[in-house]
Amino acid sequence: MKDRAGKAVPWPQLFAYALPGLPLALLISPFPALLMAFYAQYTEATTAGIATVVLFARIFNGVIDPPIGFLSDNTRSWLGPRKPWLIGGAAFSIVAFWLAYMPPADAGNLYFAVAIVSFYIAHSVIDTPYRTWSGEITADYAQRSRLAGAATVSLLVGGVVFLAVPEVLAAAGVLQSAELNREAMAILGWTGIVLMPVCVGLAVLTAPRGEVVKGEEYRLGEMITVFSRNAPFRRFIGADFVSQIGWAISYALLAIILADHFGFGDKVVLFLLAATAAQILSVPLCTLLARWAGKHIVYGCCQILNGVLMPAYLLFPPGGEANLVLLIAFGALVSALGTPNMMFPQALLNDIADYDTLKTGQARAGTYFSMRTLLAPAGGAVGGAVGFYMLSIVGYDPGAAGNSASAVHGMLFTAFALPAVAFIVSGVLMLGYPITARRHAAIRTRLARRASAPAIVGGEPSVGFQTTR
Repeated sequence: MKDRAGKAVPWPQLFAYALPGLPLALLISPFPALLMAFYAQYTEATTAGIATVVLFARIFNGVIDPPIGFLSDNTRSWLGPRKPWLIGGAAFSIVAFWLAYMPPADAGNLYFAVAIVSFYIAHSVIDTPYRTWSGEITADYAQRSRLAGAATVSLLVGGVVFLAVPEVLAAAGVLQSAELNREAMAILGWTGIVLMPVCVGLAVLTAPRGEVVKGEEYRLGEMITVFSRNAPFRRFIGADFVSQIGWAISYALLAIILADHFGFGDKVVLFLLAATAAQILSVPLCTLLARWAGKHIVYGCCQILNGVLMPAYLLFPPGGEANLVLLIAFGALVSALGTPNMMFPQALLNDIADYDTLKTGQARAGTYFSMRTLLAPAGGAVGGAVGFYMLSIVGYDPGAAGNSASAVHGMLFTAFALPAVAFIVSGVLMLGYPITARRHAAIRTRLARRASAPAIVGGEPSVGFQTTR
């Protein structure tokens, strides 16, 4: 096997790889939440029915992710293991966009169930192979960060652009209002129908299939061993899970904090746009820092710094007296510090999969991505639930004209202290992550030697850190 470490991914290939991220943004948050609100307002689906359907759809989504990772790992074609899944996912997404974004007026709970399940299937079939593919395009530690950064920027840009579409079209007189009504949602649906096949097609044609690491076959039931056999993965997934809890609490209470505490309820969208812009702008800096210090160091330090800064929100006066520009700027800084949490898991998981291949002889990159896809939303669900349960425990009512001082203090503790603790714990875990650039280079060297050798007898020795537990 000819190792590709050290070779820069050409800009045209980097751009082509990032393209599917644009339409993929329509299949991730906040669009599922926007679809729920849209169906509740413009169709015959009931709020209780929508909530029940989404709960079971998310469970179904988690169940199908590991098999998709397993199947993509074991796909054999002249296009490689990932591109056929992207092509199939892009074709199926046409159906998903049509069903989800353009329902008939009499659509009920059953229609919503079919639409949202199709929505999540399209996302899973595309997302796991797409992110796994980056580890086959390049084996280089730093270049994987570039690919992850490019995909992150593409997703963020897509999200911002699509959220702004109704506003822009309303300002231009194309739409009567910026409300996400039937007309606006249909435009977003058609955008996905057109962009997904085009962007995936350009990526498949332009970006290389990559060099696939061949390994021993493994059974679907063996997927659970990614936890027992891989200490770096356990550390990473623990840090990631805790981080998702912290971010979910923050986002769940964001609108409440801005409206009830700071008195800027009409500035939520502006706050989110500034936060997203800060993340986009910070991607190149994060990529540069990762090359110098290591992905896990940048990830961990930013998480800890975020945890330290979160309580500083309390320095801003409540009731509309805070300086809005400074408040938004501080929120943008906090959001920018979360950028490594968005972009580096993709690169880290590919490195972890290389380590697994060295240890087990199996090529299971898709499995690792699917397990993360399963667990990260679970952390988000836990965080969102914790946030609202805590409000209930402290007696805070977002809809009330006033709350007691103890309830307000409890709400502020939930919004700022709990995420701070989660971020610091996550950061400390990541600082102890063992696969550095030097150790990853050693892993790749040994994999290259193994591939060129006629046979390997016995296990692989350690590359400088614990290889089992």
